[in-house]
Amino acid sequence: MDMEYLKRAKQFLAENGNVEKLKREIMELSSKQAAFNYKLYDTYITNRTLAIRIYGYLSENLLMGGDELPEDAKEIVDKYLMTGRKKHEH
Repeated sequence: MDMEYLKRAKQFLAENGNVEKLKREIMELSSKQAAFNYKLYDTYITNRTLAIRIYGYLSENLLMGGDELPEDAKEIVDKYLMTGRKKHEH
């Protein structure tokens, strides 16, 4: 939970003192956060899959005599496939 959420909860309690209403709001926000987390994860997996496909196409291009991998393609692949690698290890 972030600090803004906690501030809103404290403000709500100070203004209303109605714990049941606060519990409903917390449940609603938790549900929205869970849906957002799932969408974020799904998007990451989709982007990772696309990065794998890009890397495959670029590798095939190299095998067929193409030029070196473009920098922007390397950045995409590194972002989604080699997140643990340090920049100086390129």
